[in-house]
Amino acid sequence: MSRFAKYYSGWSKSTAANAVNCAGLLMSDSAILEEVMTMKTRFALCAMLLSFTFTVAFGQQVSVNYNHSQSFAPFHTYAWQIDDPNKIANSILAQVAISDTDSALSGKGFSKVDINANPDLIVIASGGLRQQTSYSAWGMRGIGGGMGGITPEQNVEGTLVISIYDAKQKSLIWRGIGEDTLSNNGNKNQEVLEKAIQKMFKQWPK
Repeated sequence: MSRFAKYYSGWSKSTAANAVNCAGLLMSDSAILEEVMTMKTRFALCAMLLSFTFTVAFGQQVSVNYNHSQSFAPFHTYAWQIDDPNKIANSILAQVAISDTDSALSGKGFSKVDINANPDLIVIASGGLRQQTSYSAWGMRGIGGGMGGITPEQNVEGTLVISIYDAKQKSLIWRGIGEDTLSNNGNKNQEVLEKAIQKMFKQWPK
């Protein structure tokens, strides 16, 4: 019999039972500690992922279409057609659209002239508004799952159309269309318009 066997064999049954119980308590305490640590980790993750929100909506969309068989080299001057029935209703935004388009065309080498001066191109800025529904989604994640929902929101979507015609042929040769959500902040709406026009003329034929 080994030394350890002799040592344990000297224990009484009650002492041995107490030792087993003590070991069980130690194992129980260890399991409880592990569970507490797990709970702390879960609560930490829960705090990190407590809530999130995002909006399911369309951002600014800009598209350009033009006659790819048309040479733009012969064109040097342009004029505005201001009596368009679909002109931009907001006079401030209309002026911003004209000013930004003038800057873009000037950067392409065009000169602005009076409409009675036989321009090469005729430029028209049109606009419109419509009600648009977007959806704001929210949610929370926690222990055992989460909760969330989707809330509809009514917005005003503005559309800007810049059309350029061959004055002599009276045919459309280039058109840019921009769509975005407008707000009650006039300065932000002007910025939205400026960005749309910049994106349009980045696609000008080379």
